[in-house]
Amino acid sequence: MSDNLQLQVGKKIPWIFGSKMRIPKVNYPMYQDSKMNLPTPGRSFILLVIYLVLFWLMMGGIYISIRNPIPLGSSGQNNVLWLYPSTSEAFIIESVVAATLMFIGGAGFLMLYNSTKHAYNYSYSIKLLIIAIAAIALSFGLLQYMIAVKSGDLQQ
Repeated sequence: MSDNLQLQVGKKIPWIFGSKMRIPKVNYPMYQDSKMNLPTPGRSFILLVIYLVLFWLMMGGIYISIRNPIPLGSSGQNNVLWLYPSTSEAFIIESVVAATLMFIGGAGFLMLYNSTKHAYNYSYSIKLLIIAIAAIALSFGLLQYMIAVKSGDLQQ
């Protein structure tokens, strides 16, 4: 802060910025554009790439790359199994569904945060809050259902 700002603020809050305390001003270096401009992707493209990598990691991309699991399974009676009957293994489709549900829950938390930013627009804030709580509850409930079926507590 400069002396001018200290004088402006110091008059209003004398017990914090007394006349004996001087706060130094920091001079940051100015950025100068270079002659060569490289083409860079837009922020939305970079954000999309980050979300895709995050989805791949949440899906268990490293596990799928190392273990090479099968996409779907079948029982002895030729019924399709959507969930692997053990909690230590997974089908590819189950990993994709679990990652999608986690993304829905994450989007719910983002909407919950955005509902607090729109506190002065009450109706919009309430709508965001309801959608956010529904998304969080839906994703949490379905993930718990998947875990219960995989552990054998529930039958498909």
